[in-house]
Amino acid sequence: MVTPAEFILELLSNVVELLFIFVQKVVLAVDPLTAVSFIVGQLFVVGAVAALGYLALGALAAEFGVELPTIGKGQAD
Repeated sequence: MVTPAEFILELLSNVVELLFIFVQKVVLAVDPLTAVSFIVGQLFVVGAVAALGYLALGALAAEFGVELPTIGKGQAD
C-alpha cells in the first residue's frame, strides 16, 4: 500500500520529469508549433484538474458545514 507521503513524492518527481522531457524532446528537438501545442494541451489539463479539485474541495467543505463563497451569485441580502 502506498502512503500519502510516497504518493506526493512520486507526483512531484513526475512533474519534474515531465519538465525535463518537455525541454529535451519537445522544445529542443522539434519546431516551435509543436511546443506551443504541447503547452496549450497542458494548460487545458491543468485547468480541468484545478476546476475538479475546486469543486471536490468545496463539496467536502460543505459536508463539514463550512460556507464558501459561490461563484456567479450576487451579494446576499
